[in-house]
Amino acid sequence: MPMTAMHPEKGRIDATVPDLGCGWAWGAVHRVRPRAALTCPECGHGVRAKVSHLGLRFFAHDPGAPTCGLAGESMEHRLLKVELVTAVREAGWHGALEVSAPDGRWRADVMATSPDGTLRMAWEAQLSSITEGDVRQRTDRYTSDNIQICWVATQPRRWRGSVPSVLARPPVEGQRTAWEVTEGLARFVTEPCLHRPPCPGGHGEWQMAQAPLRELVSWILGRRVVPHRYLEPERLVEHWWQQVWTSPQYVSLAADFAKARRRARRRNTATGTVQVVPLDGSDPLSMAREAAFRMTGVWPSRPRTSLRFNSRSHRGDQGAASSKASKDHGDPRLIAAAEAWVQAETGGHPLVKADQELAGGTPVYLDGSVYGIVCPDPDQLDWQRWPGRRVWVLFVACRGELKRIAVSAPNGVRIVILDDPDP
Repeated sequence: MPMTAMHPEKGRIDATVPDLGCGWAWGAVHRVRPRAALTCPECGHGVRAKVSHLGLRFFAHDPGAPTCGLAGESMEHRLLKVELVTAVREAGWHGALEVSAPDGRWRADVMATSPDGTLRMAWEAQLSSITEGDVRQRTDRYTSDNIQICWVATQPRRWRGSVPSVLARPPVEGQRTAWEVTEGLARFVTEPCLHRPPCPGGHGEWQMAQAPLRELVSWILGRRVVPHRYLEPERLVEHWWQQVWTSPQYVSLAADFAKARRRARRRNTATGTVQVVPLDGSDPLSMAREAAFRMTGVWPSRPRTSLRFNSRSHRGDQGAASSKASKDHGDPRLIAAAEAWVQAETGGHPLVKADQELAGGTPVYLDGSVYGIVCPDPDQLDWQRWPGRRVWVLFVACRGELKRIAVSAPNGVRIVILDDPDP
């Protein structure tokens, strides 16, 4: 049921505007005789002015109407459109309902136009099911016409976050009086590390934030909130988001935090550090545990501990020959632990290529370059082949592998024990 209608003399009239957008009162079209000559702007069929039991004004199709996209809208859909157009107008922009492209390529539920007429933004109230491919295609049509867009859903659709979108919750009588955004608005939060020794640079992560829908509309139109696309999808609220709405300050903060973590990582790599990362740690503040949970769905239960060493001190201790390296480098648990460690250490998104082999182990990539090796074969670590380059982080499964590598490793090599069966 449309919220707008066409009149042969007044043109388009809008039920959500007190003067219908043409200087008429609602009584000029509602329950008048003879009936006002109104038609649907979408299909051209006759419509009549009506008022719902909630007091919402709209136009209903006359009997025998053809198939029309505006005819099957639910009451919740109409209420959401009214909320959006009201928010646009309160933000100082011109808001129009059910606006179609001249060639019919798109039809916006709400079209916001800046006061000077130079900017347009479409707001789509998408309550019915739609495929991700269709959402992307419709988004591309707006983009090709230089129109920004935000999709507003009330159910957790799979496509949310693949296009500019938010998840909104309708008001509940007696509990809330306004529409509220529950997903899609994010902020970047940092905090110092409480471990001993602390993680370099502290911890930082993206978190979802909530706000009234009208405030979000005002922030977006005022450029106080902008769309932000992650380099890699971010798991927020049990869903992978490719992009969110956030403040430009949070975008800068996240970029600065990532740079600081990379600088700290380079400093630590130069000192020569062995870190023991048990697969069953228990420290709830550990970034590695949080990252492992996001990636594997399993909380480790033992704490992460760390050691420092000078590799030359192990030259006389060969230890038992560990044949586990060649067997364990493809172990999913070890790979998941290595991914979690790299993500916690750098704030980046590592990529483990299990189908490749480097020095007898599995390479771990970060930003397109090799960052480390999972369970390398100590006999295949040819340090002379890598002079002058940054030494990769080596992830091993036990202390036996650590000792075999430390015998020949130059100072500054960083080794991380992913499992510590004999602490």
